[in-house]
Amino acid sequence: VPMAIAVGSLCAAFLWSLDVATRTRFAHPWLLFLLPLGGFVIGLLYHRMGKSVEGGNNLIVEQIHEPGGGVPLRMAPLIFIGTVATHLFGGSAGREGTAVQLGGSLASAVARLFRLDNAGVRVLLMAGIAAGFGAVFGTPLAGAVFALEVLAVGRVEYAALVPCLVAGIVGDWTCHLWGIHHG
Repeated sequence: VPMAIAVGSLCAAFLWSLDVATRTRFAHPWLLFLLPLGGFVIGLLYHRMGKSVEGGNNLIVEQIHEPGGGVPLRMAPLIFIGTVATHLFGGSAGREGTAVQLGGSLASAVARLFRLDNAGVRVLLMAGIAAGFGAVFGTPLAGAVFALEVLAVGRVEYAALVPCLVAGIVGDWTCHLWGIHHG
């Protein structure tokens, strides 16, 4: 639950930031001309600081299937900043990957903090993804199903069922408590 609250809060900040970036871009259309420069700076940022997170969603899926090195915490701020900056300059970036990576990154950090075993890491990663997906889209049940089925690739991790449902609901409610509503 605390991890889902953190993920829901981060997703609320992300959605708020996306709204501000989009309104700013529409108020200042000339920002579109800075898209190549923005893309270069984001690419440079990932090149300098993001080598360990360049796998993105694939890195998280790998950690669910075979926990090992973990998902670096730096993935959260990099994907947050990169996605918001992309929207600010008129680029195209979806919220799905960002939700998965924000939730997975924070969940992995919590798993390391509490030194969970591989099974615990797997469940917490799935719950983090459910919280992120549920918070970003306002669909906690879909977040839980996404984390359970899509990331398990053909096999449902039943031990993660309740944690994913709870995390999806808590992530979504937390986002709403911050005043973010999905339209």
